[in-house]
Amino acid sequence: MGSASSALDTAEYLQELTRRNADLFLVADVSGRIIGTVLGGWDLWRAHLYRLAVHPEFRHRGIARALVEEVGRRLRNKGAQRIYALTYTEEGLAFWGSSGYERTTDTAFVRTYRD
Repeated sequence: MGSASSALDTAEYLQELTRRNADLFLVADVSGRIIGTVLGGWDLWRAHLYRLAVHPEFRHRGIARALVEEVGRRLRNKGAQRIYALTYTEEGLAFWGSSGYERTTDTAFVRTYRD
């Protein structure tokens, strides 16, 4: 899975985002080689998932799902009751739809948790 880049995709912005949410930036690796990432954001109101990506050689092995489940668990532990994920690809649409997220009227998917 990949996503389009944006004006905020600068080293400085990503460093600040990961500094503020260090426990929400997850990396999957094999022998020190990065094969997957996901970045979670939490502003005490809304939770978002960004930049879910898995190297093409390692796709369809459950890595993306494991990353999303773990970052989702961490977000819920912080108090998130709704997690948003954006996608711009057909593969992303299929993934989020099969992961318990509901399609909204735009390109977002949302998963709501009720305790």
